[in-house]
Amino acid sequence: MLPESIRQSVCCDELQLGQALNQCVEQGQHAKFSLLLSLLSSDITDQPQFEFNQSEPEKCPINWRAYFQLPKEVEVYSSAQDLEPLPRWNHLARQGYMATIHLEQQLNRPPLCATKEVLTDEILNNLSLLDRLKYERQQRPDDFAEKIIDEEIKSAAMVNVLNDFDYQKPIKLHPHS
Repeated sequence: MLPESIRQSVCCDELQLGQALNQCVEQGQHAKFSLLLSLLSSDITDQPQFEFNQSEPEKCPINWRAYFQLPKEVEVYSSAQDLEPLPRWNHLARQGYMATIHLEQQLNRPPLCATKEVLTDEILNNLSLLDRLKYERQQRPDDFAEKIIDEEIKSAAMVNVLNDFDYQKPIKLHPHS
């Protein structure tokens, strides 16, 4: 579920639109209806009825990993010490000892990813506002504050602009001077 600070600043679900969608259907305003729907998030997990338990899972009294004598959990992202065997593996690979490398990797599982990916500005600019806010919250959960939300255009405020817009007024084109 989305944090309340994000939910207040971004239009995520139909409840935030109130009766605007119903009024568009009754009045036959197809363009406004489509525009309002485009403001909504396409991610079903952003809906308020989907609450995911974000708390820490209960500790099991039995350590199943120790019980079945399994190796330690594989880390997701590597640290500096995880990269230490790479030059040796490179040397072994050039000498043709691939079986040795595979055996070492099976005994000491390397992390799944070499580095933690950071999205570039070009990619972030192509994301929707809601996706950018969720990404920023994941990257910096401690210092994620209202300042990040205030820097962005609040699409929830865009609903007020749409409600106050006079749709009966004809659109005029102004000639360029």
